[in-house]
Amino acid sequence: MLAGIYPIVPTPFDERGAIDVESIRTMTAFMAAREVDGLAVLGVMGEADRLTEAERDNVVCAFRAALPDGLALVVGAGAAGTDAAIAASRRALDLGADALLISPPRVQDDGVFLAFYERISQAVSAPIVVHDYPESTGVLFSPGLLARLYRDVEWVQYVKLEDPPTGPKVDRIRSLAGEGFGIFGALGGLYALEELERGACRIMTGFAYPELLVCLYRRHREDRAEEAADLFFGMLPLIRFEFQPGFGVPLRKATLMARGAIRSATGRHPGGPADETTLRQLRRIIAHLTTKGHLARDAAAPAR
Repeated sequence: MLAGIYPIVPTPFDERGAIDVESIRTMTAFMAAREVDGLAVLGVMGEADRLTEAERDNVVCAFRAALPDGLALVVGAGAAGTDAAIAASRRALDLGADALLISPPRVQDDGVFLAFYERISQAVSAPIVVHDYPESTGVLFSPGLLARLYRDVEWVQYVKLEDPPTGPKVDRIRSLAGEGFGIFGALGGLYALEELERGACRIMTGFAYPELLVCLYRRHREDRAEEAADLFFGMLPLIRFEFQPGFGVPLRKATLMARGAIRSATGRHPGGPADETTLRQLRRIIAHLTTKGHLARDAAAPAR
């Protein structure tokens, strides 16, 4: 079972835009030191659609080699076509993936979705995380369809839920599918506490301070409700700012660079860096949360 905190991590590039394998090593060590339960790569944060097939394979290999024993690797393996998704899934598993994060094809048809995931499930032997993110995928999953996927498709075992309002959807999915269907909270962590309270048992998102999510998860699991709420309400300003559409990847890369996890905040064209005003506003939030005790004093803010 996948449970706990699985950061969606960016793909680090050097100043020339080439994949930075050394930064993959340091970022993996950085995440492991913060006691996450695994990593998710080649998601939206990983700029997978801006990588060649060979580069995607290299990214998976580098993360697998760097990841300590006992931590799971979830790999994005979606594609527009079913055959391409099957091929990507097989490659990811051959290279060391423990589970697959698979987005649906852009066809709003329940029969197509069922056939798509069924064919992938027949071709692989590994847990599948269905990516329910309409803003990115352009399609909608009803709670009933997700429950049916879990019930009828052998390897569909989880959903990464990013269809707000997420809380009521968590309730509905659990009522139809039961507790065995694993629900990942996501959306930058915007509703992480409420999702955990409703029965999500894991979080998969790109927040640049994963130790806060680890602490939140543990406080919730230990029934320390007031402490969990205090932490969550304290970190929300940073979650909110990081999750701005169009800015999430560069802001998180800038923060991870400042924290020593990666060497460069470079993104792939046409993605670009955050402007200086936005970075200054981010530094202000980090300084405020540090003063309030929500962040460790050694947690660096993006440099000027």
